[in-house]
Amino acid sequence: ISGLAVAHGCPGEMKKIDAAKPTTKLSAQDTAKVKELRAKGEEQHKAGQHTESMKTLADAKKVMGIQ
Repeated sequence: ISGLAVAHGCPGEMKKIDAAKPTTKLSAQDTAKVKELRAKGEEQHKAGQHTESMKTLADAKKVMGIQ
């Protein structure tokens, strides 16, 4: 069941990142890093690699300074 819960968590984390993008002040380098991590997290999610996806998306959120 925990794997299923993580699988459903990925889209929520992507939504948090997407929602925070317009108001988060980042350097061009950090913006590119977040974009790269967000895309990688989505790819991992689609490939069924939910644990890895959650870690990647957490890294993106860390760069953005959000939880």
